[in-house]
Amino acid sequence: MVVGQFSQETDLVVIGGGPAGYIAAFRAAELGVSTVIVDSREDGALGGVCLHDGCIPSKTLLHIAELINQSQRGAEFGITLPKPKVDFAAVRAWKDQTIKKLAAGLEASCKKHGVERITGRAHFEDSRNLGLLDASIPRIRFKRALIATGSHPKMHATIPFDGQFILTASEALAMQDLPKSLLIIGGDYQAMELATIYAALGCAVSLVHEGSQLLPEADPDLVRPLTKQLEKNVVAMHIGTLVRRVEVDKKGAAVAFGESGSGKPQRFDRVVITAGHIGNTRGLQLEKTQIKIDAEEFIAVDSQMRTANPRIFSAGDVTGAPLLADKAIAQGRVAAEVIAGRDSVFDARCVPVTIFTDPQLAWCGVTETHAKNAGIDHAVSKVPWGASGRAAGMGRSEGMTKIIYEPGTQLVLGVGLVGTQACEMIAQAALAIEMGATLTDLAQTIHPHPTMSELLSDAARKVE
Repeated sequence: MVVGQFSQETDLVVIGGGPAGYIAAFRAAELGVSTVIVDSREDGALGGVCLHDGCIPSKTLLHIAELINQSQRGAEFGITLPKPKVDFAAVRAWKDQTIKKLAAGLEASCKKHGVERITGRAHFEDSRNLGLLDASIPRIRFKRALIATGSHPKMHATIPFDGQFILTASEALAMQDLPKSLLIIGGDYQAMELATIYAALGCAVSLVHEGSQLLPEADPDLVRPLTKQLEKNVVAMHIGTLVRRVEVDKKGAAVAFGESGSGKPQRFDRVVITAGHIGNTRGLQLEKTQIKIDAEEFIAVDSQMRTANPRIFSAGDVTGAPLLADKAIAQGRVAAEVIAGRDSVFDARCVPVTIFTDPQLAWCGVTETHAKNAGIDHAVSKVPWGASGRAAGMGRSEGMTKIIYEPGTQLVLGVGLVGTQACEMIAQAALAIEMGATLTDLAQTIHPHPTMSELLSDAARKVE
């Protein structure tokens, strides 16, 4: 502490305590870099949106939804179970307990690595000094800085969030009561996962999406089984439909759909909107650092997580799509190692995408749709899960495995999965792509039988 200036000096200051931020801080400390994390979360807990408002609460609730759905399938196997009774207070308590336990683990890691934490709102004064608001000190003087501030929900063009009846995805995961009726506006992974959760918990869920396909970034044949299942679980699904008008009163929201919106509005207790994200860069005063942001307020970085300012790095969601915690973790580690003087590079051939719906979707590498649109020479091999003894025995034969490969070399370009446990299986495909595997490599790899994972080698052998 430099008393005369009321500022603290450090080798590295990390702005943001989410996956990119805390991983970078811990790795930098391991490599001997004096590190401070500044995060604006009022309770001072590390983990960011992923732990407290996104990945962990959603996947915890999705596991509970899976238990409910599985119990209702028992009759198919001759086991009739009573309809599950949902104690929503207990569900929330389990979710909160899970978050608290993981947050405590991060706190212990912080102490173990000797990383100092400061709660406050940060902004750059210049390329060497970080000003702090609502913090124990007013300023940090740094040698290097890492921006890992994440992203926040994009506002809907005409429907403002109010935190009570019109909610973001994070607010929907934190609801204190279980609404009788819920409208979800959107077609991305958050919309799909929220529909899965709240339909299983007993809400009358309706889904509206203005596009022609749910999950437009995924191949249509992978999305189709999920769409069919959602149609069974939700009260109504409106694809290719615009929301024309939303009126909020003391009891909920009245929503008008359709081309003109002139029909009788439908009432909902809550409305959730998923309209994408923008980078958390407002308030950082990046204009004082020469760092540039794009139209979505994301920061441009190179393969070593360097920004346009040589002293300042960035990692995680704030650097743009794909907005995934696993990518953020990898980028945070690279940034820390570069800051510590190592020649690390973020050069992942693929970043797996996992959607924990029922059935699950997962893919990595080149999708068939992208290959067609980009003119990439490719071929496709598909194996439906009806051929799997394991899937048939579980009553989950709606799944599919597909491989996108280069015809001449048979190099694996991409893999897509839909079906139960797809999110756990996709890592094998990501490893294959990273290692430059061919169809022969997959075909000759012995997979345990009976499992759904063996269908990856079956799809490869189908070509041979």
